[in-house]
Amino acid sequence: MKDMGEIKPGRNLLIAFAGILIILIVIIAVPYIYQSYQRVFNPVRDRDGDGVPDNEDTFPDDPKEWKDSDGDGIGDNEDNDDDNDGILDSQDYLPYNDAGIRVEIWKIRVNEKTRWLSNTAKIYAKIYIDDVEYVLPPEEFKEVNIDEDVIVNWNVSQNIDDKIGYHTVKIELYYKDILGDKLLDINGDVADKTEEGKILSINYYIGNKVGNQYPEEGGYAIADGSFDDNKREKDARVYFRIVTIDVKS
Repeated sequence: MKDMGEIKPGRNLLIAFAGILIILIVIIAVPYIYQSYQRVFNPVRDRDGDGVPDNEDTFPDDPKEWKDSDGDGIGDNEDNDDDNDGILDSQDYLPYNDAGIRVEIWKIRVNEKTRWLSNTAKIYAKIYIDDVEYVLPPEEFKEVNIDEDVIVNWNVSQNIDDKIGYHTVKIELYYKDILGDKLLDINGDVADKTEEGKILSINYYIGNKVGNQYPEEGGYAIADGSFDDNKREKDARVYFRIVTIDVKS
């Protein structure tokens, strides 16, 4: 007698195929169903029809405005000073940011002894941004080992005139001596014996965006007085960079 509960192999195959087909249809259809649901029950509104959704539009009822970068109540399209720094956008290198310069010294290295029979040196730096002087570290000096890279993480920041593209940055490195503080040579491009020849001077271009920096390829630049082969100077190395920042951030 034939078992009526037995399912033939062909029928098993047909059921499996139908199951796979149903799964594929569900996978394909669900995104469209969800999008239709969003359009009907949770639509993205754009009341003024400017192409910017209301939830991203600072001026949802004004088709000519959608953003207010400085929060002064005037839309960017009408506002002629979008960062509210007192400089018109037409003259401002960074019209949406109040530009500043940050100078960072990451590491220093004193290449030779500054005092007879001493393997350490008392070091500090002077940084000038457009002739404004900063002295680091705050505790007056840092004692470092000779001929050894030392991480210091010194930095200073200054607000600048946004309508001027180039600004002068100078870095000077000093060591304390019983006869008075003296300059270390960190300018390997100049071999003369003058004090000016030991100072690093950069004509820094702020660029048109926050994050612009010297060196342009990123990372840190290296200034080393020993590159000039002047044996009569006490040389040092500085790892540094200069960065354009937003002083309001």
